[in-house]
Amino acid sequence: MKHRYLASLFSAFVVAGAALFFSVETQDQKRFRITPAKNAHFEDEEEERGDRSKKMQFIEARRKYEYDIIKDPGTNRIPNMIFQRELNLAKTIESKEGKFGSGILGADNLNNYTAAGPDSIGGRTRALAIDKRYNGTTNRVIISGAVSSGIMRSSDGGNNWTRVSPENDIHNVTAIVQDPRTGFENTWYAGGGEPIGNSASEDGASYLGHGIWKSTDNGLTWNKLTLSVTTLSGTQVIQPGSVEGFDNPFDFVHRLAINPVNGHLYVAGHRRLVRSTDGGNSWREVFTTIKPLGSATGQMDVTVTNTGRVFLALNGGVRDHQLRGVWTSTTGEPNSFTRIAGGKVLGVDSVANWRGNAYNVEGIDNNPFPPDTTFGSKRIILSLAPSDNNILYILYENGLEQSGSNPKPEVDLFKLDRTSGTNVWTNLSANMPDFPGQLEGVDPVETQGGFNLTLAVKPDDPNTVFIGATNLFRSTSGFTNTTATSWIGGYGQDFGSGLKIYPNSHPDIHALAFYPNNNNFNPGFAKAICGNDGGLQTTGDIMEAGAVEPVKWTMIRNYQTLQYYHIAIDPASGQNNFIGGAQDNGTQVRQQGDNNHIRIISGDGGAAYIGKLTNTAFTLYGSTQLGSIYRYKQPQDFKEITPTGLTPFPGMTDAYGDFVTYYKMDFDNQEDIYYVNFNRLFRTTSASTVTSSGWNELTGVSAKVNPSNPNSGTGVSIRTIETTRGPYNASHSLFLGTSNGKVFRLDDPRNAPSNTSPVDITPPALESFRQDGRGVNISDIAVNPNNDNEIMVVVSNYSVTSSSNVTSNDFNIWWTNNAKNATPTWKKAEGNLTLPSVRSCAILVKKNGNTSVTEYYVGTSVGLYSSTDVASSNAPTWVREGGNILNFSVITALDYRPQDNVMLVGTHGNGSYIANIGSPDYRPNQSTGINDPVRNDKNFIRLAAPSMVDNIISYQVGNMFTIRRMVVRVSNLTGQQLVRNEVAYANGQVNVGNLPRGTYLLTITSADNKQQFVLKFIKK
Repeated sequence: MKHRYLASLFSAFVVAGAALFFSVETQDQKRFRITPAKNAHFEDEEEERGDRSKKMQFIEARRKYEYDIIKDPGTNRIPNMIFQRELNLAKTIESKEGKFGSGILGADNLNNYTAAGPDSIGGRTRALAIDKRYNGTTNRVIISGAVSSGIMRSSDGGNNWTRVSPENDIHNVTAIVQDPRTGFENTWYAGGGEPIGNSASEDGASYLGHGIWKSTDNGLTWNKLTLSVTTLSGTQVIQPGSVEGFDNPFDFVHRLAINPVNGHLYVAGHRRLVRSTDGGNSWREVFTTIKPLGSATGQMDVTVTNTGRVFLALNGGVRDHQLRGVWTSTTGEPNSFTRIAGGKVLGVDSVANWRGNAYNVEGIDNNPFPPDTTFGSKRIILSLAPSDNNILYILYENGLEQSGSNPKPEVDLFKLDRTSGTNVWTNLSANMPDFPGQLEGVDPVETQGGFNLTLAVKPDDPNTVFIGATNLFRSTSGFTNTTATSWIGGYGQDFGSGLKIYPNSHPDIHALAFYPNNNNFNPGFAKAICGNDGGLQTTGDIMEAGAVEPVKWTMIRNYQTLQYYHIAIDPASGQNNFIGGAQDNGTQVRQQGDNNHIRIISGDGGAAYIGKLTNTAFTLYGSTQLGSIYRYKQPQDFKEITPTGLTPFPGMTDAYGDFVTYYKMDFDNQEDIYYVNFNRLFRTTSASTVTSSGWNELTGVSAKVNPSNPNSGTGVSIRTIETTRGPYNASHSLFLGTSNGKVFRLDDPRNAPSNTSPVDITPPALESFRQDGRGVNISDIAVNPNNDNEIMVVVSNYSVTSSSNVTSNDFNIWWTNNAKNATPTWKKAEGNLTLPSVRSCAILVKKNGNTSVTEYYVGTSVGLYSSTDVASSNAPTWVREGGNILNFSVITALDYRPQDNVMLVGTHGNGSYIANIGSPDYRPNQSTGINDPVRNDKNFIRLAAPSMVDNIISYQVGNMFTIRRMVVRVSNLTGQQLVRNEVAYANGQVNVGNLPRGTYLLTITSADNKQQFVLKFIKK
């Protein structure tokens, strides 16, 4: 649910009288086990809720966060064609499997990635279809569309799932349809695009679908159809456009429908209805709007009767007043549609008391059109009764509020009956779900601005109707009354004593599908599947009766589609327990290698960690969106430990920090946690016992990160933190990356006085962007576990553009091996990986025989990549990891345990994976940092000249004749090394004649790094 912000299942336990406990097995068994006690409501979920404006603030906070981390900081836009360009680049990068056997990599470098779940819950699923020939034996095919995971197919009734999307394409699916004609059932179509609710949705940043995919082998393989569309007039052709921009009808596909008479395919896109009469070989608009539409006001819906009549619904908030409402056509031809609801004339183009249009007030049919001022979503959806296509149900947002002192259901329902050949309308709106009591966001029926809205009719009964919003409801009277309505999914109906999840269900309903009645497999069409923000659930009897929560749902498992923000692995060697924060699915825990994860905190998850095991007490840490963090210790010690005195989120009083809550637990010293509140940093060295009032603010950090306003809730945030690995000593450091491209180092972070100022070690090129006021997001920092002088820093923004309007696509990976110096020497390390957004990174060490090997990993927007030559090459070679297992998934998070060389991979849309990287070579605390060299001591180098040069710079040494060798380098101001010579300690020259005009740095460094000479010069 998009507006949840405080949602702890544990806080409901006291009221519910339930218990949750950990039982810890012996040390030669698995490390811990989470077990719900008898009668425990393990899905309980309490929430604090504000008014609608607060809900919209939450949605906007996430949109802004997701957009800021990927936008081009120079243009504040997503670069044109960047998604397609980065995917094309990814296809050219050789996979590690391809390298294996060529002599470049050895067998020990070939990692084996294993899916790690969660199998117990999936991610948001908007599209769902069951093969119409499903019979429970020879045919058990189900196909679904996960919003950021792709087309998923099960051939065994949902027990196991395979992602069947084209491997080299966008995996964003929101609509699926099967050709219903006899002999054509192996043909399927799919489309994607989600204008509201997506975790990355913002103008220019939505996960657009960009196409229609077709399968002719019953969903096993898929191919993209042409993107060119002939306009309504027939005189122009809309070209494919760019992957990033909303410039093609197939960028947002809300519904697909097939005419069962002739096989014509209809695509209800954003503001256009498109048809193909030849199986997708060509397309023609048949209905379109004129004015541009906002992201939430262009949805369409389409359905076709068994005689070929087409019904079309267009959002009641579109700017084209004259087009809002419900339309119909007997042929589906261009310009053949007639409006039957939503107009201004009763009995002609509208019906009485229609509230689905922004300009219509309480059914007054002659109300004039107002000026264009607001265009809020008034989404309209349609559902034909399968057993009687003369009956059409229409559900829409009515603009009412289910919150406040006078709560109202947020939907209206109309029934259209054409049995007599004329339109007979029944207004059922007075009977919309509204149960005793009221809880904002839950009851009466809530749509979240049209984000979740579902309508379905039981295949064998036109009077059994299902409405899905936040919750799922069933009426056996066609909503002609309120007495035959049951609450059957989403949140639990009994919310008076504390809100909980309906058993084995999930809120935010997007799809409902009924198994067909083939060979008496599903008599009465009682067996069904529901798709929502928690994946898929099935029931053997959706008609089961009962006073409260009658329908029994079962979670469909092995549907690995969760969207992670952060993940963490158990610090104890050999224990493959994981924890992670996921979009809309809280904090999930994997225990003892069981991929059926358990949710311990609800809401939108953030950073999460597995803490220290002391005797039999095991500690977990989790978070929810906008700043709240929690600690759980055995047996039932659950506490919120969010520090006090925080800077609130702008416009709110009870939310703190960025949407995705970030804090860092020291991996090898689990009592040390560093909590982020925008640019402020709080420390505890007693995490297992700390209370909210026990944190210590490191004021020197905020003063350095945002010196102009250190307590501001806007502008600059700390986005990532990494620590030195190994048992703590005073030589350890804390590395911080910010939202404006800065990198800092805080030495001895456990003991540093609060006002200690961290050292600015930002790569020079990123510093130049900061000075230009451009937000470059440092998304992750990796530290060599054996030597904290070696770190890697990655940037998630696309195409960092300089103030000189020169676009560089290779600023996203930075490496240094003297991070403990005051001014480290940085190297750009993109090599052949120049375009993707880099979200995560890790430095791994291993043994290859008797040789120590260092490997470098980066998680990107198009997969996981590794390299072994970052330190040794100016242009590292990256190879793609995971083959068709990881494919081109968005890799949002990596965690690494060097003790036994296990890496955890978290994706945004395909759950988590684990890999054993090879023989460990963990030798922490080898380096305590290299002292900064003495600079420009004339006893080392007396002089170098000229500073404005055509070809040759000459230098003269001083009298330090104990120095035998030195390294002469020339680099540009971004840190890229252009010349490197290792020479004897003697007078010499450097030829720079082949360099283009510009400003450069000459550095001469003694071999022992104790002396360094620096000259800034201009090449004429």
